Amino acid sequence: MNIKISVITILSALLMGMQAHAAVSLCVNNPTNRQRNEVVAFDAKRVWNVLGVKEGTSLIVKDLYRLEIPSQLTHDNQLLIEATVMPMATARYTVEAGTPRTYKSAVDGYYSKWRVDDYTWENDKAIFRVYGPELQRRGEKAFGIDAWLKSTEELEVRSRYNSFRKGCEEADALRKEGNKAAADSVTLHTTWHLDHGTGLDCYNVGPSLGCGTPAIMLGDSIVMPWCYKEYKVLDNGPLRFTLQLLYPTTTINGAKVTEHRIISVDKGCYFNKMTVWYDGLNGVADVAGGVVMHDEQPNNLVIHRNYIAYSDPTDNPEKHNFQIYVGVVFPNGADKTTLVKDLYHQKQGIVGNAVGVRRCVKSNEKVTYWFGASWCKSGTPDQDTWISQINKFIDNCNTPLNLSIQHKQ
Repeated sequence: MNIKISVITILSALLMGMQAHAAVSLCVNNPTNRQRNEVVAFDAKRVWNVLGVKEGTSLIVKDLYRLEIPSQLTHDNQLLIEATVMPMATARYTVEAGTPRTYKSAVDGYYSKWRVDDYTWENDKAIFRVYGPELQRRGEKAFGIDAWLKSTEELEVRSRYNSFRKGCEEADALRKEGNKAAADSVTLHTTWHLDHGTGLDCYNVGPSLGCGTPAIMLGDSIVMPWCYKEYKVLDNGPLRFTLQLLYPTTTINGAKVTEHRIISVDKGCYFNKMTVWYDGLNGVADVAGGVVMHDEQPNNLVIHRNYIAYSDPTDNPEKHNFQIYVGVVFPNGADKTTLVKDLYHQKQGIVGNAVGVRRCVKSNEKVTYWFGASWCKSGTPDQDTWISQINKFIDNCNTPLNLSIQHKQ
């Protein structure tokens, strides 16, 4: 009897030990003939199921050297890793239950009540900003998404806000003392509109779509959205940032319409994923995503069925002497891409908005596209390279890495 109990105990201990060290393989296959390095998303529910652990269990991912790599569980139950795969090859990783290390994040988001409810987010390539309810209450017309430039992979948003705020407060105090020269010097050295070594904000938005903003179209006219009403951060690093935005209900074509957006950006990617949908549409509507155009130089704008690429002259071309490369991308093609001229905001330097249009969208039907920005100090030396980066991104979207989850052999 004692022998039987001992055998059962030993077997139970062995089984428990096996379960404690259970692991599965994550396989990433590259079907293309070029090197790939990108964030990929596995179905976390499937991983938990194969591991035999309850949903929500924290996970550790390791490479073939058994070194842990950064990973992230998202709000929608995806397990993210940054995969590097040779041409026509398969990379394998191991995932097991356990508490992962804390890794330095490549993404971040920041809400600023001080700066009229800005919400600003970034990855290692660029920074983007949407304007909030306080700015709308003040009546300032800044409809679109703003783009800030980076020349560093380090996270910049929080330090830029802190530096800018301190500079404004110090300069205001000096002006009250009558010391204008000192105040101007502080402003010069703390404003985020000039490059102090890590990038700057020199992109004009105003009453336009800015960089990548969605909007409903009525005929050939764009119904500009206003500032967000509510925000919610769904994911914040280390590999992906996801922001949910709710917009005020407004009357469009006789209907009370409410706009919803989910925006996400991954480490190492020049492009944000935009998912937008509308409640309360009167029938169907055309939905556009686009970028503002600030000059009429024909060589600066490239309109293609799958993308719009624009080389923006910045808010001061003569002093900056570089361009901002912005774009919207429709990997499966837009129903229409075109330039919509704006005859009412020429004093603000706005020529029009170049848009890609999805026709006949129903209430609550999700529309997805991508938008992004870069410059010569962030891996995009010229417009030809920007278009090449856009085309490579489209190719990667249309020929994704193949993912599988397998019991470890």
